[in-house]
Amino acid sequence: MKSSARLGRPVNADAERTRRRILLAAMTHVAEVGYSRATMKSIAEQADLTSAAIYRYFPSKADLVLQALDDVFADVVGRLEAAAFSVEGLRARLVALLEEALACMADHPSMTRFEASLLFESTHSPEFAAAVGYRRHTEETLYRRLVVEAVDTGELPVGTSVEAMVDLLTSVSWGLTHLSVTATADRHRAAIRLTESLLAQGFPTGS
Repeated sequence: MKSSARLGRPVNADAERTRRRILLAAMTHVAEVGYSRATMKSIAEQADLTSAAIYRYFPSKADLVLQALDDVFADVVGRLEAAAFSVEGLRARLVALLEEALACMADHPSMTRFEASLLFESTHSPEFAAAVGYRRHTEETLYRRLVVEAVDTGELPVGTSVEAMVDLLTSVSWGLTHLSVTATADRHRAAIRLTESLLAQGFPTGS
């Protein structure tokens, strides 16, 4: 339950904790109501802070929300990369990515709806378009590393179109993300399990 007294001027020793509290509140609130309907006042209420306190950390709603996106994306990408390269072979790495993606969603339950709201916002905001574009570029870069190494090791045949494989993996990833927003958690998990089952059947080799 929220306390009746809200924090005012941030204490230096607790500044980082307060900052993260604001970012979490922003992500949760934008996921619930959408970016256009969210206000700094409503985010402050979600964080149990004064509006003045939030403005000492972030000068505008756009700055706050973009920073929230950057923070959650940095965390997720770091975890996905670590998971992918903790095992050997493209199939095992893709399964590890899917499992870690599920874990990330469990740790950041508002993440996919938050990102979906900003994806819509990116259609008419250069700042948000750049943030969403960077997210896609980083994801594609990770997939490209996995595919190139699979070709080099012979897991994928020589002549495999790296770009086509990257596009395929990106499409599957974004499709599963969309499903997590539009369907139940059980349907989303079932789709991931089926994807993992199909991966287990393997890829054609060069032999």
